[in-house]
Amino acid sequence: MIRRPPRSTPKPSSAASDVYKRQVLIRHGQPNWLHGEEYTMDPSLSNLGVEQAKLSSDALRKESFHEVWASDLKRAQETLSPFKKNNLGKNYKTLSWLREMGDEKEKGLIGKSKKEISDFFENRNTRPLEEWVSNYHGKYFKEFSTNILVNLEKELGLLGVESQNSQIDKVFTLSETEKQRLLIISHAGTMSVLISYFLNIPLQPWTWRRYLPVHCAHSSLRSARIEGGYIFRMKKFNDSSFYKKDNLITY
Repeated sequence: MIRRPPRSTPKPSSAASDVYKRQVLIRHGQPNWLHGEEYTMDPSLSNLGVEQAKLSSDALRKESFHEVWASDLKRAQETLSPFKKNNLGKNYKTLSWLREMGDEKEKGLIGKSKKEISDFFENRNTRPLEEWVSNYHGKYFKEFSTNILVNLEKELGLLGVESQNSQIDKVFTLSETEKQRLLIISHAGTMSVLISYFLNIPLQPWTWRRYLPVHCAHSSLRSARIEGGYIFRMKKFNDSSFYKKDNLITY
C-alpha cells in the first residue's frame, strides 16, 4: 500500500485574510414611559427592563468589544450599566446623536392622559404615505437620520471603517490592523438608521416601522470581503435566546 503524505492546509496570504469588523446592536431595556401618571420623554427602565439588561449583558460575558457606544438617554445608560460591570468594553463612549426620535409634537404629550397619548401615536403611525413624506414626519425623520449618519461616519473613521464612493452598493474600506468589535446600545429608531446604513437599505420616514427590535436582544452585523473592499451582512437579528421566559420578550 502506498501511503500518501498528509495534505497541509495552505496559509492564506495577508492580502486574502478575512479582516472583519463586527457590530452588535442592542435596543435598551423596557422603559417606564409613565412616571406616575405623567408621560416622560426620558424614562428610566422598568423592573423588567433592568432584568433584560442584565441577561443581555451576561449572554455576552465571554466577549470583548473594542468600543461600546451608548445613547445619553436614561434608558440606554441604565441598560449600559451591567455591560460595564461585566467589563465587556475596552473603551466606552456616551454619544448624544444616538438618541431616539423626539419631535416637537411628541414633546407636547407631557402631561396628557394615557388615552390622548395612545390616540396620538395611532394617528401618527397611520398617516397616508404622501403625508408622511411631504409634511407630517418626513422632514423630521430626514433631519434625525442625517444627524446620525454624519456622526456615525466620523466615529467609524476613527476605527478605520470608511465608506467608498460606489454607485453599485455601499462598500467599505477597513483598517486591517486588528479585528475590531463594536457594541452599540441605542433605540428602535436609531437602530433602524444604523441597520439601513450598513446594509444599504433606502431610508424612508417609516423606516423605523420596518424593524421591530426586542428590548435588549442582540442584532449582529459582520463585514465580508468582496472585490474592491468589504460589505456588511446581517448575521443575527433579535437574538433573544438568552431569555428563558416568554414574559421577558417585549417590544
